[in-house]
Parts: sequence; structure tokens; C-alpha cells
Amino acid sequence: MALWRIMAYHLVGGTCPIKDWYRDQEIPVRAIFDATLTTLKGTDDWEDRDTKEFKRLTGNHVGLGEIRFRLEKTEQGKKRVRRFRPVGIWPPLNDYEFILLVGCEKQHGVCVPDNAFTLALEYKRRWVEEGEGEVHEYV
Repeated sequence: MALWRIMAYHLVGGTCPIKDWYRDQEIPVRAIFDATLTTLKGTDDWEDRDTKEFKRLTGNHVGLGEIRFRLEKTEQGKKRVRRFRPVGIWPPLNDYEFILLVGCEKQHGVCVPDNAFTLALEYKRRWVEEGEGEVHEYV
């Protein structure tokens, strides 16, 4: 049984950045993301030390949280690990609800796209402070 509801932020006009990001990913990335969300939906405390699929961000990105998953594959005899970090927020006064804002991949400590966290903070501001856009269940 799901404890959490996963939502998606839609910009004015209907564009959904997280769904656009998802659509651009390879099928294995989508599958691992879906499995990670399923795990988190049934996890009571995302910040428990044993929960590796989530991290609350600090510093310049306070107020954001990142879903954490990785894809490992071997190419030409070399193991390659890709790290993904879809980013979102907790809406005020809604326990057990998380709103996905944007998706990104971390490569050598740098986000791709490089403005993903800045954009997430902007979407957070638009939604929380201005009530701009809409939130719908992520499916």
C-alpha cells in the first residue's frame, strides 16, 4: 500500500518538466526511476539512514529534495555508472506528498542540465509563493 503520493508540477500552459525529462530517457533509466518511486511510495520515512533513494538538500538548495537512483552498465569492458537526481519539494501542509519538479543526471559532480537545481528553485517559488502552474498526480 502506498503511503506517499507523487505529484508533478505543470507550468502555465500545461508543460510538465519532469515528464519531458522522463520521456527523453532511455527505457532502462525509466524503469529504474519507476521502481525507485514505487519503493519510496511505500517508505514511511524518506530521511531514515537506511533510505538510499532520497536526500534532503541543504545550502543553496534548501527546500528541495532529490530522488536518487543509478544505472550501471558495462560498455567495451568498462563499468559505467550513471547517477540520476530528479528534484522536487514537499507542499506546505501535505504530509506524505512529494512534488516532482525537474530531472537531471550527475556526471562527475556536475548536473546535466547544469541549471536543474536553479530551475527547481524557480519552479518551487512559482508554485509555493505565487500559486503559478498546477500540480497533478504523477503517473
